[in-house]
Order: sequence, then C-alpha cells, then structure tokens
Amino acid sequence: MRSIVRKAVFFLFFSMTAVVLLVGVDQHVVAWVRDGRRVPPATPESIKAGQLVFFEYCSGCHGRRADGRGPQSLNLNPKPQNLRNAQFVKYLTDERMYSSVSGGVRGTAMPAFEFTLTPEKRWNVIHYLRSLTADDTLNLPNSIAYQRVQSDAGNPIPLTDTSVARGRVIFLNYCGSCHGARADGKGVIAQNLVPAPRNLAAITSWGEKPFVDYLSDARLYDSITNSVPGTSMLPWIGVLTDEERWHTVNFLRSEAQHQREKYSQLYD
Repeated sequence: MRSIVRKAVFFLFFSMTAVVLLVGVDQHVVAWVRDGRRVPPATPESIKAGQLVFFEYCSGCHGRRADGRGPQSLNLNPKPQNLRNAQFVKYLTDERMYSSVSGGVRGTAMPAFEFTLTPEKRWNVIHYLRSLTADDTLNLPNSIAYQRVQSDAGNPIPLTDTSVARGRVIFLNYCGSCHGARADGKGVIAQNLVPAPRNLAAITSWGEKPFVDYLSDARLYDSITNSVPGTSMLPWIGVLTDEERWHTVNFLRSEAQHQREKYSQLYD
C-alpha cells in the first residue's frame, strides 16, 4: 500500500514539475516578444550567427539567398516567402517575425522552431534577415489614407446570409481576378503575380484548415483595408466602405466553412 502511495506521490510531483516547466517556457517566449529590453541586440556577431542558423534550418525552402527559391520550394504550395523583398520584410514587426519563426505560419509549410531553436538563435535569424534589406528603401502603397486596426477588433456585422451575399458580390468584383471566385488563389491574373495571391479558403491537403481560419477578423480586415506591402494586395480603404470590407470578411468566413463541410463529406 505504501509503495502505491509513494508511486502516486512521485507521479503527481513529476507531472506538476513538468507543467511548471512547460508554463515557464511559454512565459519566457512571451517575455522575449513583449519586453523589448530582453531582445538581444543586432551585432555583427549575432547577424553572422543568424546566417549560419538560416543556412542550416531555413535555406532548404527559402534558399541560400533568402529569395524563396530553395530546393524544396518547387514542392510547396504556397511558395516560401521571398525574404529579400524589403517591402514585405520591413512591413513585418519584430513580434510578428518572432511569432512566425517560433510558432510557424498556419496554412503554409513554415514549421514551428520554438522547440528546435533557442530564443537567442531565433532572434539571430531575424537580425540576419533584417540585415539583408537594411539598405533598401521602403515604398509603402500609394493609399490615400491609413486606418489603424486594433488587434482585438471584432466584426461589427453579424455573419448572416445577407452579409455573406453582399460580401460575395464585393469579393467577385474587386478580389476575384487575383484570388479567384472561390478564394483559392487561382484568379485569372494570378499566374502573373509574384508572390502569388493567397489561397484564402480552399483546403489542399488532409488535416489542413482554410488559411483564414488561422487569422482573426481584425487581421483580415487590416489586410483588406491597408494592403499587404511586398505583395500585389492593394489597399481598399479608398474604394470600399468600412461596412463593405467587413461584409467581405464574412464572405471569406462563410466560404471557408463551405470548404470544410465539402472536404468533410469527401473524407469522413
């Protein structure tokens, strides 16, 4: 009986210790992102160290020149990002880059390196990537306005059939030529654009979710409103009203749901 009790106590202690350690890792990662004072500075040494990490872990997809043309890129859809594109890289905040390296990018082949690379190595990679475009000029889109979108902003328009129908018409009129009528990235001019338009809703492999499922309403609305620098995505703030942009978000949500249901019927 005592042996069983000792084993139970040991198991409970081990489990609680593991939980504490895991929580500690998560909190440490968050602290590196949010507390700028803890971000290691960019130095010639950290940039060189980041280059070595990039060559070992990232170049297979992104290429030795970080231009998105690694040997594995031919097999990937969507293609890896061209990280020599200053308009795209400089658009990203340090927090966004660190989050992508740490947790991966859903809907793409970008894996999570949180448990493969130390926080310092991940920051070194970011410093290295920043150094590649440090001398390049940032040319923001010629938008007549800019609307700051809170990261926790919710869609003020309920997801109803009426809203989805309005969003579909707007999407077909303004977005379909690039993103395709089904928001699958296969619009009539998509093949002429680099990088290619994002597949927003279609499921392309088993176990995958539509890309928009990984994005908040605020993130979608911000991209529609202010564009995505470094891509062909235009800012629609001067063309579509706030309400029309939110209807478009609802359409994308509905289309993603339709794709999930269609995929489920095929494979369940």
